[in-house]
Amino acid sequence: MSVVLLTGINTAMTGMLEDHFHSKTTEALIANSMTELSLRLRSKRQLFFLLAAASFLCFLYIINIRVLVFPSFSLTCNTSFPSLHRSYDVWPDFHIKVFDHETFKQECVPHGEYTISGIPDLLPAWSRSHNSHCRELYDKFTCIYAVEKRQGTVKIPDSFVLKVKDWLGNNNELYQELYKQNIIHVTNMYTRETTVFNPLRDKRPVTKPKESEEDYLVRITRESAINCDFCKYKNYTAEHEFGRLESDLSFSASNIFMLDRLHAVITIKDHDPVNWSYEQYMDMMQLTNTWLDRAFQNEPTAKFPAIIWDLLPKSGSSQLHPHNQVFLSPTRYQGMVEAWRRAAQDYFSDQHSNYFTDLITIYSALGLAVPYKSAVALASLTPRKDNEVVIIAPEAGDDFFQLIYYVLRGFMDDLKKFSFSLGGGYPAMDKDDKVGRIPAFVRIITRGVTTEIRTDISALELFTATNVNIDPYKVVRSIQESLRKRSPR
Repeated sequence: MSVVLLTGINTAMTGMLEDHFHSKTTEALIANSMTELSLRLRSKRQLFFLLAAASFLCFLYIINIRVLVFPSFSLTCNTSFPSLHRSYDVWPDFHIKVFDHETFKQECVPHGEYTISGIPDLLPAWSRSHNSHCRELYDKFTCIYAVEKRQGTVKIPDSFVLKVKDWLGNNNELYQELYKQNIIHVTNMYTRETTVFNPLRDKRPVTKPKESEEDYLVRITRESAINCDFCKYKNYTAEHEFGRLESDLSFSASNIFMLDRLHAVITIKDHDPVNWSYEQYMDMMQLTNTWLDRAFQNEPTAKFPAIIWDLLPKSGSSQLHPHNQVFLSPTRYQGMVEAWRRAAQDYFSDQHSNYFTDLITIYSALGLAVPYKSAVALASLTPRKDNEVVIIAPEAGDDFFQLIYYVLRGFMDDLKKFSFSLGGGYPAMDKDDKVGRIPAFVRIITRGVTTEIRTDISALELFTATNVNIDPYKVVRSIQESLRKRSPR
């Protein structure tokens, strides 16, 4: 294009623009050119054409300098990182494939300690197994996880000994463990999550709060009910354009400060944050599904559902009244859910297998999975915080919801861990969409002592790795005990 323009004004600009790219400055070039040209050209049309041509050449000159000086700047997206830009594939169908733990112990690793501290020591024997199924499992495990045991030692001055022993309840055995601490680093190579375990920290005695958690819960439940908006939801909650959904025990509302176009709160009608029944809970979760169906019908381009639930102020909940929050997004899942979906895609690209299926097989072999009907609970090897349980099922149906209920009531009623956070995603609403299709999954963590002012999230969790000191094998036993108590036989 620039060649055509130069040809058209060749006579007028002869001798003026030959050294265009060697002039002192672009500004000087334009000024000198315009002065001479205005004297030589009398026609307004010629002058206009010349001004346009010079401006265009100036633009080309500037762009050329920009590309030379800043070659990394580009008008198009840099696709040199294919994992960030490639589309999703259709993965093999998700199935719950359980590998019997007792068989694993007999055939794969006959001798070993099944604790978080013992897993690093299991790996060498596991890798040498002559059983082909065991070696296949080992390859899958080491493909997903990197596990390291590091030993920490300390020097304690005499002046500090009594205080340290007091912290440990004057337990001499625990005190001796300080001099030889096993620190376990577990990294999921696909989700890029790292958890650091120091089991000694979980053995420290717990100081009882001045106000018992039970008394605290009674007090804040009573006080918060006076001005609770959710207790008067018809007057003090918003609705979506397609209206409010309501059942006998639950109702929907639009989050007044929305985080997506379709962002709802699904709420149990009763105010009590901790003493909700199985019937109330199931009604809330079923109404959540009904709301997702209605929202999808209203906006078919929004098809990626995610759910969160924080209980009590300790978890960050702004309302004491029990409620979950649900999102339906148009282009991808939100945050962590999409990160797990991407991890599953990367795993498929490497292994040509379903990430979630293989995850369950690995966990069951290690004795960290608890199946329940069409769902399964996993005691996470890379928990975000204490007692993390991952619950997975093909769909977000009754089996999935029931297993979540048993885990939550186990935390609250058996372990007295009243505050929790839950989050995850469901399969895409379009059932014909098989591309990058995840199963239903949620992650649940407990949030510490409800009366404690100190938060359980620090810079460590926000910016580096997560520190969790509760052994996943301890978590799996609590799941098993809750199912034994609560699930129908």
